[in-house]
Amino acid sequence: MKPGLRPLLLATLLALAGQIGTQARADEANAKQEDMRTTGTVPSGPDIWGEVNALGTGPFWSLRIRDGQITFSRAGKNNIITVNPGPTAATEGSATWSIPLPSLRFTLTVTRENCVDGASDRRYDLAAKLVLQGKTYYGCAASLAAIPAEPAP
Repeated sequence: MKPGLRPLLLATLLALAGQIGTQARADEANAKQEDMRTTGTVPSGPDIWGEVNALGTGPFWSLRIRDGQITFSRAGKNNIITVNPGPTAATEGSATWSIPLPSLRFTLTVTRENCVDGASDRRYDLAAKLVLQGKTYYGCAASLAAIPAEPAP
């Protein structure tokens, strides 16, 4: 084998293995969501914390937590997309994600409690608390699987 070819081959194999694992996790999540949509069931337990949408007003903010990434949005700002390390803590009743980006540090805690979005009066089964660079913001949240199961407002 030519010198330098072995590290390149190893790097290629590792990259392919990572893509296969990521695709398998995405396929599994899609299958779970499709099952939940067709059966009308909403996940319970720690599985509910897999994919979550959280939002708040005054000022507007939103977080989309997906298996592979977190997207943070604010009015008038560019979206910030980062890798989802998973919840740093999760129980039946709450989950917390901590993201220490150099340009933006935040902690999101989602708890099982009734919440009403003040802008639309939509009701959610989860409440959200965002601590962003030392300031605390409150909002509502829903698991991605629960959103189709909710009645239309």
